[in-house]
Amino acid sequence: MGKKDDYKIQLENIAHVAPTMNAGTTILFVIHGKLVIEKGSHDFSLVKNDLIVLNHNEYYAARGDDETIVIRLQMTSPFFASYYADYFQFAFDCVSNTIDTGRERMIALLRKYLAEMMIAQSYKTESSQLEIQSAMFQIMLLLTRFFKKELVLKEGATVHDTRITRITQQLEQRFDEQITLQDIAEQEFLSVSYLSRYFKKVTGLGFLQYLTQIRLKHSLDDLRASSANISQIAQKNGFSSPKNFTTSFKAYYGKTPATYRQEALTSQASPEKTEAASTQTKQIAQSPDILVQLAQYRQAAEQVSLVDEAPFEKKVISLSANKATTAIPDPLHILMIGELKEALKENVQTQLMLAKAELRVRYVGIRHLIGGTTLLPDKETDEKLPTSSPYANADLAIAYLQKLDLRLFIRMEYQETIANEPLYFQKLEQFMRHVMQVFGRGFVSSWHFMYFEPHRTAVPKKELQRVYLKLQQLLKSFDARIQVGSYLSFSERREMPLPSHEWMVETADAIDFVAFNANQNEAVDFSKSANEDFFVTQDYVLSKTKKLKQYLKQHQIDKPLILANWNTLTGNTRYTNGTFFRGALIFQTVLAVSSEVAGLGFWINTELYEEELREHTIRLDGLELFHFFNGKRPAFYALQFKERLRGEIIAHGEDFVLTAFEDGYQLVLLNCTHFNPLYSVEDSFLRAHRKEWYIRLHGFLAGHYQLRTFQFDRDNGALYSKYWELNSKYGWDQEMMNYVIQASRPTLSVSDEDISDDWSFYAYLDMNAIHFYEFRRTI
Repeated sequence: MGKKDDYKIQLENIAHVAPTMNAGTTILFVIHGKLVIEKGSHDFSLVKNDLIVLNHNEYYAARGDDETIVIRLQMTSPFFASYYADYFQFAFDCVSNTIDTGRERMIALLRKYLAEMMIAQSYKTESSQLEIQSAMFQIMLLLTRFFKKELVLKEGATVHDTRITRITQQLEQRFDEQITLQDIAEQEFLSVSYLSRYFKKVTGLGFLQYLTQIRLKHSLDDLRASSANISQIAQKNGFSSPKNFTTSFKAYYGKTPATYRQEALTSQASPEKTEAASTQTKQIAQSPDILVQLAQYRQAAEQVSLVDEAPFEKKVISLSANKATTAIPDPLHILMIGELKEALKENVQTQLMLAKAELRVRYVGIRHLIGGTTLLPDKETDEKLPTSSPYANADLAIAYLQKLDLRLFIRMEYQETIANEPLYFQKLEQFMRHVMQVFGRGFVSSWHFMYFEPHRTAVPKKELQRVYLKLQQLLKSFDARIQVGSYLSFSERREMPLPSHEWMVETADAIDFVAFNANQNEAVDFSKSANEDFFVTQDYVLSKTKKLKQYLKQHQIDKPLILANWNTLTGNTRYTNGTFFRGALIFQTVLAVSSEVAGLGFWINTELYEEELREHTIRLDGLELFHFFNGKRPAFYALQFKERLRGEIIAHGEDFVLTAFEDGYQLVLLNCTHFNPLYSVEDSFLRAHRKEWYIRLHGFLAGHYQLRTFQFDRDNGALYSKYWELNSKYGWDQEMMNYVIQASRPTLSVSDEDISDDWSFYAYLDMNAIHFYEFRRTI
């Protein structure tokens, strides 16, 4: 654990610091006034809340005034290196007001821990030292994880060699002894010449220069606070003679030890004097006002957690390298609700309005139109004009959908049709006459009818063909514009349909569209635990779509495709419900498949989805947009992000999409992670799939932009993360669910950015996270 001399934190007024070499690692945090730091060929102007990190052996100067108040944290190089072996191979690049976007959370944490160190030092409680050191180690962790940059060293420096750390620690501990380069060389079994070259390569300083700096640093306290003469101070700090001490001191600080002592005594006796001095700093006491201000830094970072270290990757996205543009695909979206009467439910109507407004849903998918319970049974009556109608509920539901400008996508099942075929066709004809009369030819002619028989069927293909043609002829007799198509059971592995469904090839002229299902869960055996078995699902939905298109092309069938039901991996069990976040997987699949199909289907909510086949507890062939109580599932937000895309796609890759529109640009980053969902209950496994990206955007039109950033991941928008926070064995109610729904949404942050041709930022993406950046040019 660190000793008192290993680190020091204090509150200072900095008026002026002459050019000097920084020893160790220093953080300056401005909490009042202004401070200009001259470092290398750059000047950094810091104001309140800004901070800067000064690296070991880095020359700097500072200019402030009487109003400048700074927290200064100094850590010696040997102390830092004892906990971080690669200390001398890296520098910490951290100036808060020039930091790349994406590092704001880390800056907030640095402020927080510096404030905590000062507060703990002020209160001096029994745990103060523990609190100080805990905060300091958090600062060291932040610097090494998120702000380090590799130093350019000469050939021969070994990045992971800890020898220099061992040597510098020894110099720090034995600085007052007559230690020599030869002593250390013999200890390390090295030649003197090799160690001399090696030491300078790694630390940037010669051995004697490094040792002298340590001795000079320790002499300062003696000059300021002791009455010992120069000769005694020289001897105490390891110098061979007073002359050697004086010469070294003047070369390093620009004045003799005697002059430094005199200026220090004068400054302490008369702090109001403003005579010129090479360095003008003074420690100041903490006041109640300052403590209140420091506490605000802690509160501001309360919701910011330290991001676990994630695999680091650099990405350059260049507009100039991608001259070709792609239109953003916009297939029609179909929302399955089960029976038509479900549209009369209040929560379903709320969901339909949201889906239409935010997700561009244009069709409502229904099932069991004739054989279900929406149409009421005929009643015997002696009334001349019957006051009851079998279409009462259907009329109310259709009228509501027509008001929302939503059309019907109706699934016509073979088994329902032939259960009582004459009666079925009679009722269907009567229904069509009724809706044509009530709702008008223009509205009904836009409906789609999908003929359906499951892939596992014993029905001969000629029989399936016969019933389809009979349905098609009846529906087309009302209006030729009505779209009549069929579901095709297609095998992705065999790249062809099952035999019973091959009738569609010879009946293609009578088919308006081809519908199909694609479910990634079909491609794996969930009884296996090997993660590599799940890689085959990565592009399953897109692969099946393309193979189906190729099959139809081979048979000269050019019909629109509608992906009626589909899904990403789910885990095949409720055990992973809510733990396996799928946002990025859904977005990636939606965007990829949207350019290949004319229509894309979703289920409206969990309740209706699970009621559709009541004998199955779990349904895996569809995605629901809503949960119970109108909570939004990941599919809702993933589709919402896709619909937010504007303009044209100007660059894209496996994990990003970049668009350009009239007023700016949009960038979507995706951390798509394919693995066995059963692993999603292990936090350590999930942390391993987080990613840190350093993004450079090249080719943007220079100017002022408003940047809107949306973050969607397990902790920001996923329903279950908030759901579990209110866990109770006594159940749920409307109040609790309303809170969860309001709290479960992607986060939004807004900043103003001046962007030149080349702009960079950092992004930290959790497993299957979506980050959506919208750059709007200002007017």
